[in-house]
Amino acid sequence: MDTSLIGPRRNLTMPGLSATVGEEIEALRRVAGDRAVSLIRHEPDPLIAGIVAGWPTNFDASRATALGFRAETVFDEIIRIHVEDELGGRLP
Repeated sequence: MDTSLIGPRRNLTMPGLSATVGEEIEALRRVAGDRAVSLIRHEPDPLIAGIVAGWPTNFDASRATALGFRAETVFDEIIRIHVEDELGGRLP
């Protein structure tokens, strides 16, 4: 990558995908099946909820997009990439 295109501000907000927990679970079901989904437990954690509540909700990723960075379009892609990269392409 030609870093001169980035300019003096070297940090970028990368484009991303927004999905609800329910959408993520259904994507997991499509990619890995009901067995994987059956391992999920609903356990509210106030500490984690507080962390997530503090995350920004709106991002401007136009600089990164202009440089050619792209986000996945569906959460299924993120799961497939994880399976390929971290699990050697095989579901446990």
